[in-house]
Formats: sequence, C-alpha cells, structure tokens
Amino acid sequence: MKKIFTYGLAAILALAFFSCKSSRILYANFENDAVGGPPATDLAGEPAGDMIQYNPGLVSQLVVQQSGTGNERALNFRNTTVALNAHNRWVSFRGVSTNLVNTFWFVYTATNTSPSGNVLIDLADGGGHLIARMRIRPNGEVALARNMLDTYTDNIGNVGTGLHTVIFTVMPGDLKYNVTIFPKTGQAFTAEAKPMITENTLEFANPARPTISFSHESMSNGDHHYLIESVSISKKKPANG
Repeated sequence: MKKIFTYGLAAILALAFFSCKSSRILYANFENDAVGGPPATDLAGEPAGDMIQYNPGLVSQLVVQQSGTGNERALNFRNTTVALNAHNRWVSFRGVSTNLVNTFWFVYTATNTSPSGNVLIDLADGGGHLIARMRIRPNGEVALARNMLDTYTDNIGNVGTGLHTVIFTVMPGDLKYNVTIFPKTGQAFTAEAKPMITENTLEFANPARPTISFSHESMSNGDHHYLIESVSISKKKPANG
C-alpha cells in the first residue's frame, strides 16, 4: 500500500481511506507503471474499468517517476510545450459507472514543484457536465469558479508549493460540494456548501462516470511539475473527509 505522507500528514493517508473495495469508483497510484514513460490508461487493481484518458499529443507531459516522498512512484505532470489547444491539454481520471445520487468523495495528493503557471482541476460526471472547478496559482493561492463564466474569483486559501492532499465531498442531491485541503505545512482549510457548476441535477449523466481532470493553464518550457502521488474516487467517506 502506497504511503502518501511520510512527514506531517500521516493521518490523512489517501489510500487508507478506501478499505472497502466495493466502495471504490477509481483508484490510481502508478505502482505498476514503468518509470520514464506515460501511465497505463487502464488502471491496475480494483475497481475494474476505471481509467486515465488523455490526448496522445499530451504524452510528453506525462512521465511516471519515483515519488519524492518515498520509494513509490508518482505521475509527473510536466508543463512542456505541446501542439494542442486548451481543450485537449487535460489528463482525466475517469471512474467506473455509478449512480450519481448519494454523496461521494474525490481525493488526490500532489506536489506543486517550481510552479510557473496555474494548475486547473475539474470535477465532472464523465458526460460533459461540470461539478466543480479549482485553480492553484504559482504562489499557492487556491480559488474556485462560481460558474462556467467565472474566472476563479472564490479564493479559499493557500496551499503553498509543497505536498498537499485535496478532498472534495460531492453531494449531488443538494447540488453542493465541500473541499478540504491539507498542505504539507500550515493549517488545513475547508470551503463548504459551494454550488456546483451544473445547476440542475437532471442534467447529470446517471449512471455517471465521475471524473477528475488536471491541466496546466498555460504552456511553457519551464520546470513546472505537478507531481500526482495518487487519485481516488469513492462512495466511502474518508477518515478526515
């Protein structure tokens, strides 16, 4: 089992959150991927059918490497220049089919290294309907989008440039979500009862394929890396969620 935190945040080990395999919608930790290449699109282990999706032109940005927190592996999402438009510069973690009725949780752990641009994070139903949008700026400032046209004006805290774990609690029936972020240093912070981007529950695909996606908002040849340690989606509440 992969250790996500080896210093300071052991209480929120993302993999320990999901002891019940039947509750998993997606589970990725890159342990079965070869170092130096892109991650496998079909994720190993349970549940069967979860996957990573990305445009083939994005492959130069996706390199599996040894984790900086131990001997495990992580996905280095690099901000290298690619000949793709903004719509095609996303790497998506797509869960298995599930009813979008009850509360579920997205959890991921990453490190923002040498940040020179914004990292964008989208949550969606897998059918093109957005749940939430989040942006992490180079200075660590975290902001949410209030709607499709909002330019991330809801500032909720600062994650710094180190290791952090993000927990989204998604409540489809209420069209609300919470997000809690545990930075490597400093206090955790939470934004509660935020309205979803999609404003009508009937618009969501059901059954859905819950998906979390990452993108570098701008392209450069700099040394900006978003090192993703693990990603999980589950119907089981995290210990600290």
